[in-house]
Amino acid sequence: MHHKSRRAVVLGAVALTASLAACSAGEEAAQPAKPASTAAARYATPLADVCPSTVSLQLPWWPQSEYGWAYQLIGPGGVADPETYRYTGPLGNTGVDLEIRSGGPALGGELPLATLYKDDDVLLGQTTTEDSIAGAAEHPSVSVFTFEQKSPLVFFWGADDWDFQTISDIRDAGVTLQAFEGATYLDVLTAKGLLEPGQIDGGYDGTPARFVAEDGRIVSQGIITSEVYSYEHDIPAWDKPVKYVKVGDEYEAYHSEVAIRSDKLDENRACLEKLVPLLQQAAVDYWTDPASTNQVLLDVVDAFEGAWQLSAGLNDFAVEVALKEGIVANGPDHVFGSHDPARLDRFIADVSPALARQGIAVKEGLTSSDIATNEFLDPSIALPEQP
Repeated sequence: MHHKSRRAVVLGAVALTASLAACSAGEEAAQPAKPASTAAARYATPLADVCPSTVSLQLPWWPQSEYGWAYQLIGPGGVADPETYRYTGPLGNTGVDLEIRSGGPALGGELPLATLYKDDDVLLGQTTTEDSIAGAAEHPSVSVFTFEQKSPLVFFWGADDWDFQTISDIRDAGVTLQAFEGATYLDVLTAKGLLEPGQIDGGYDGTPARFVAEDGRIVSQGIITSEVYSYEHDIPAWDKPVKYVKVGDEYEAYHSEVAIRSDKLDENRACLEKLVPLLQQAAVDYWTDPASTNQVLLDVVDAFEGAWQLSAGLNDFAVEVALKEGIVANGPDHVFGSHDPARLDRFIADVSPALARQGIAVKEGLTSSDIATNEFLDPSIALPEQP
């Protein structure tokens, strides 16, 4: 429940002084602090003449390392609002502000693509390839930047004597996989013969209870930057490492794309030409040196007054494992943020029958160019290649 007594919290040392002064004067709203020097120095492309005065970005979940690139663009000089679960501040030294909107429970479970069509103030929203394909008929969108090359989905287990290397190994062992009922990716994996329908238990509730009760002799779905860490560090009943295989090694959807409504693409082309390279650069900067922005994430979560939990340990682990496992990487063209059109076309062919079985009619003749473009990317921006 939201409480109207909550106030926006300005982050950073200078911001804290301003906030305390505002409180002592009985003011109800804190004013944004000066942009952080790093953001102001690194992200200075003038945007005021081509972009909205506030660029609004709708994310699908709470603040966490996966979205560090967005918070990197503001740094510690923004305002965290515990009423709306938004973080707003100057987008570097570009002349416009960036508003980062939390999603998931903060948005009542609504998909960002739906928000793009319900709220005209939102310019960009995060999507997945599945959602872009499923929404192409009624809520068409075009992804202009993808900040993960592989899905962070994993299948994990705790039995020491299980050593699966692929999803097919799990199939061949005939062990139970607990997962959320109706997930599209499961339908695709079973249709391709990588899993047997009978080994999937769709009654998974997201808790560790059954995993612990069966001493880890069950496979669970999870996220590599979440459960792989939490089971070892945050779940006392387990409190040891788990093993996993990456779903993204055999499932070609992009999990983390930044998209715009298709009918807004042309009118915002001049904005995107200058904005998207800033998204690329911020992502490369974050994944190269995440420490300061990871602190911003912790401070924003703290300002949200218990709505979400995040730890420094999880942030550090998430960055390390995402890079090590190739979740975050350059595209096949060695450009950070790019899509592979051939991969998208293969995935459209893979997922369309699965969506049809769910009663979702895929737009006839849909191709990769309908749902994604690399045209706004700066081809010179790339993450240093991992050893």
